[in-house]
Amino acid sequence: MADTPPTRLPLEPPDNESANGTRPFEELRHLILAPEQEALERLHDRVASVESRTEDVSTVVAEAIQRRRDQGGDEDLSEALAPTIETALRESVRKDPTTLADALFPVMGPAIRRSILETLRSFLDSFNQIMDQSLSWQGLKWRLEGLRTGRSFTEVVLLHSLIFRVEQVFLIHKKTGLSLGHAAAPSVAMQDPSLVSGMLSAIQDFVRDSFDAAKGQGIERMNVGDLDVWVEEGPYAILATVIRGVAPRELRDRMAEVLENIHREYSAQLDRFNGDAAPFVHINKELSRCLELQYKNEEKKTGRGYVWAAGGLLVLLLGGWLCWREWQFHRWADVVEKLREQPGLVLSSLARERGRFVIRGMRDPLAVEPGQFVKAQGLDPGKAEFHWAPYYALDDTIVEQRAVQLLSPPAGVTLHVNDGVLQLEGRAPLPWLEDLRNRAVLVPGIRRVELSGPNSPEQIALNEAKNEIQSSIVKFPIASASLSSRERDVVKVVAAKLKDILAASGTAESALVINVNGHSDSTGAEATNRTLSQRRADRVAAELGQLGVASKNMKATGVATTDPLRPEDTEENRQYNRSVTFRISSLSP
Repeated sequence: MADTPPTRLPLEPPDNESANGTRPFEELRHLILAPEQEALERLHDRVASVESRTEDVSTVVAEAIQRRRDQGGDEDLSEALAPTIETALRESVRKDPTTLADALFPVMGPAIRRSILETLRSFLDSFNQIMDQSLSWQGLKWRLEGLRTGRSFTEVVLLHSLIFRVEQVFLIHKKTGLSLGHAAAPSVAMQDPSLVSGMLSAIQDFVRDSFDAAKGQGIERMNVGDLDVWVEEGPYAILATVIRGVAPRELRDRMAEVLENIHREYSAQLDRFNGDAAPFVHINKELSRCLELQYKNEEKKTGRGYVWAAGGLLVLLLGGWLCWREWQFHRWADVVEKLREQPGLVLSSLARERGRFVIRGMRDPLAVEPGQFVKAQGLDPGKAEFHWAPYYALDDTIVEQRAVQLLSPPAGVTLHVNDGVLQLEGRAPLPWLEDLRNRAVLVPGIRRVELSGPNSPEQIALNEAKNEIQSSIVKFPIASASLSSRERDVVKVVAAKLKDILAASGTAESALVINVNGHSDSTGAEATNRTLSQRRADRVAAELGQLGVASKNMKATGVATTDPLRPEDTEENRQYNRSVTFRISSLSP
């Protein structure tokens, strides 16, 4: 329903008494209702003002959130505020990531350092055990055992020096068989937690169903090759550890303690678990308490063992350095051989001087840049010195690049060099071709220029003459076959070019056909126009014969209006249709 603006009552009593004597009633009404009306007006203005409402809400928003939390609405508040907070955090990080990094630094820094230290400590423990035995008589025996059994030396050392190690810990939801958490020792090949959880749950169910086990009873221990799997069950979850070696009873107590802590801290989440493992994202820290490791306590061997170890290590380092040095030299030698195959490069020597590779030879200015080539082969050009003497290479590839650089072919023209012979691909203008013959022989490596086909200057000249003749038009007056002096000059030019074509092309006279076509405009009868156009063609052919063009090579045809040159929409266009044109049908284009 639309809002109806309140009726404003007069704040002052009416001055004039109404005609029916209602002034006392109006005054009474004003005295009774005016205060409430003014209060409603003020309330309406406050409610309608955005600034006033914002100020009112800002004074109670904190108390409202606190009261909602006290009423047990934490989840509703989280769902309502989470998108806004996430958007604000994302925008803050996008604008200035430094603020969030500074806030997390006191927490992330110690955690990262602790993780790195724990990993390094575990690695050093294993490394010390291996180094103690690597060069001793016992170490040689273990190496032979590794070769005999197909195991690595590290595995053999662990088998002989390790009491036990918990390699992996799995937390599995008892009802669904899904993985809730997984922790693994450093340098251990990890399996898919979901796959392991599903298989273990299936085995537990199979044992219970097959042997009619009582509720709560199941597999407590399995043996898989060199590994033992210990299982500890709780009300909602199962804890499984993968152990290498012989673990003490204390590990079972530790597993029970960890499982009890998990049930105590995550009891509600375990009870409501529906496949989403997000509430258990931090549970791996508790699982890591089961990742125990214990070696055999052996007395440290002192004396000659360390001397032999140090000597052997020195020999290994020296041998490794010599092998690496020789390998580097062979790599450079391979690259030098590839450089020899590049056009424009002539390599004379490769040597090592003052710890650097020195390459000497000759290089054409257009050859590949050796430093870039070496870098493309995966070597550092800064470790080499190049000493090149300049020279002009005669390889076709280099000569072709040189020809393109010096001759500057026009667009659409490609230069090719084959055994010192320059060839063209594409059509080139006649002035550039005439200049090419003089300039090409000055390019080092080019012995001659081969111009044939459409790029032959003679053929280009013949084509240009043909085009000029075929573009010539001899015009006639209306209803006339007489030539004016101006048109006779056009015929003379055509005759001279026809004779040049006959002389230059070497074409047999009987093979040359000059079509002299007579035209007429559309005025008049068609029969009259055809006769007139034939007379015009015969007149021009006769004129050409008098100028030295053999009549047997000419064919005069009157086409009348069947082949107009222009549409007859203007007098000028009709003038072009009263004409004679030429077509040469035997000259190759």
